[in-house]
Amino acid sequence: MFLTGCWNSKELNEMSVVMAIGIDRVKDQYEVSVQVVDPSQMSRNRPMDRSPTIVFSIRASTIFEAIRKFTTESSRKMYLSHLKIVIFDEETAKKGIKEPLDFLFRDPEVRPDFYLAVVRDHSAKDAVTFVGPTEVLPAMDMYKALRVSEKAWAPTSAINVKDLLQYFTKDGIEPVLTGIRLRNLEKGLTVENVKKSPQHVNYFFTGIGVFKEDRLVGWMNESESKAYTYITNRVSSTVAAIDCPDSNEKFVIEVIRSKVKIHPEIVDHEPHISLVVDTEANIGESACNTDLKDERVFKDLKDAAREYQEQILLDGVRSAQKLGSDIFGFGEAFHRKYPHQWNMWKEDWAQKFQQLKVDVRIHYHLKRVGKIISPVNSGQDKQE
Repeated sequence: MFLTGCWNSKELNEMSVVMAIGIDRVKDQYEVSVQVVDPSQMSRNRPMDRSPTIVFSIRASTIFEAIRKFTTESSRKMYLSHLKIVIFDEETAKKGIKEPLDFLFRDPEVRPDFYLAVVRDHSAKDAVTFVGPTEVLPAMDMYKALRVSEKAWAPTSAINVKDLLQYFTKDGIEPVLTGIRLRNLEKGLTVENVKKSPQHVNYFFTGIGVFKEDRLVGWMNESESKAYTYITNRVSSTVAAIDCPDSNEKFVIEVIRSKVKIHPEIVDHEPHISLVVDTEANIGESACNTDLKDERVFKDLKDAAREYQEQILLDGVRSAQKLGSDIFGFGEAFHRKYPHQWNMWKEDWAQKFQQLKVDVRIHYHLKRVGKIISPVNSGQDKQE
């Protein structure tokens, strides 16, 4: 028992801690780029005279080969346990992501809590190369931003590797991944990018990439992406600007709670879905020249917000139907409720999904208006 206490060890000065991996498709090979921590730059008392991370890039036929091949360029072995984000370029995503992910699913050293995304109009190597503006480590910046964005801004969805594995193994639901765009990349590949404000290069998460099995088949815009996060109950909070009922101005609502129940039904031997939505929101901003103390006016605003959400949901469903990918899990709902019928529909569900009729019933609760009642410029809140 005394001899089994420490049978193996890895010294920190023999490892390169990988924070992000970028995977690009180059002909019949993968170009794998890893963002690793430069330990000499991690002290806060040390001036930032060079980038806090080092990026290695190499080509190989498989991901495992590439990881081992990095030893020809680095004196340290790549350590993947602290991996935070994996980024694919669009070409890799369109050809299929199961093959490059197999190693990350299988390797026992890799923790299954990292996020995944697809970079748009740039390479994955570019996405892991630039120097981030907020956190010392760019990968940690993207990891935190995606997590916070999902909670506060519904069009983004933080999909980690465990979520993706469930999508691959379940029937009747297809995966999605959030997209990333980069601005002014050519000016921000050095540490000078964070020594001035505003920064040359920055990133932003935008849109949701729709997959069919493991292949990217299209993109949903910001509005359509909200439908996905609403229907899959991934919305913690979000905001929306809505036209005032009586003017060209807008008012902004803050959704503080939303719950969607999927009710599958068989009508005339065909599948039918009813979405029952329960939403609670507050008024966060108003430019409507109205008195919010008036019950009729308040009801008009609530109706406008309900109609806006209904249109968002229907537009998102139609967009997914055009792409032929059931990202909402409607098929999974039929699988649970009508298993015998699902076995008959399973093989051609993509076609049935495209013709699926979806009804939306929304119970909208508009609660609070904040510390003031009327718009600031209306003069109605002035004290006599």
